[in-house]
Amino acid sequence: MTSPRTPQSLRILWLGTSIMEHRQAHSPRLTDPATLAQVGETVRITEHRSTGYVHRVHLALQLAHPRVSFICGNRGQGGATSRDLAMAAHALPPHPRYDLAVYGCGINDVWRAHQGRTAEAVSIQEYAEHYAATLAVLTGRARRVLCVSETPFGPVGSPGSVDSMNGDLDRYNQAAARTAAAAGIPYIDVWAPFTQVAREFAHQSGREQATLWSDGVHLSDLGVTLLAQHVAAHLRDERVIEQLLRAPVDPSEGR
Repeated sequence: MTSPRTPQSLRILWLGTSIMEHRQAHSPRLTDPATLAQVGETVRITEHRSTGYVHRVHLALQLAHPRVSFICGNRGQGGATSRDLAMAAHALPPHPRYDLAVYGCGINDVWRAHQGRTAEAVSIQEYAEHYAATLAVLTGRARRVLCVSETPFGPVGSPGSVDSMNGDLDRYNQAAARTAAAAGIPYIDVWAPFTQVAREFAHQSGREQATLWSDGVHLSDLGVTLLAQHVAAHLRDERVIEQLLRAPVDPSEGR
């Protein structure tokens, strides 16, 4: 009879915008078939749950590595710019260290500028500076760091205004990719797959056309699934979890 393996745990930090931290109101009566609320019935919300792509990536990791305990530290912030996230990164406690930190931002830097909120907007030069500073902090707080590009805007305004916002956001993503490369950090670029799928959806003729966005900025279930697939595929193909499990851990890291 074989003895059970010692359980292992990995801490993953997620730092980014509301694309990363997708919150939904929840009540057991919304999901429990035995007590399912009737249409039109008032239901008391008991909690908010994370249901975005981060949650789905963690589910995929748990299924792929059932003997590992994945501890999710989701510090995504709705409306956060790179300036806000640089401050949040510097405020992270030194212990316990994370095994993996995933970072992505930019959509609000661009959104603020196009909404005329110039005091809150972040120029691309300042954005690159904040991005580099945040990566420097994360490399000291985690054994591995991974960057994810922001997803493009959907139909949030007139076609011309959306094209203009996406043109700017694409440039911010490119700046992020260059900054990550200079730091030797992998960068997952989801811009091309999102634009390709969105273009194919636009040619559908059904009455309820599929979409990647819930409101033109935040993602629909389809958008969440697409983003989760690409991040999970990178972790799988690059064998990130296997490498973290094999690498020795410094006892002084306060795990």
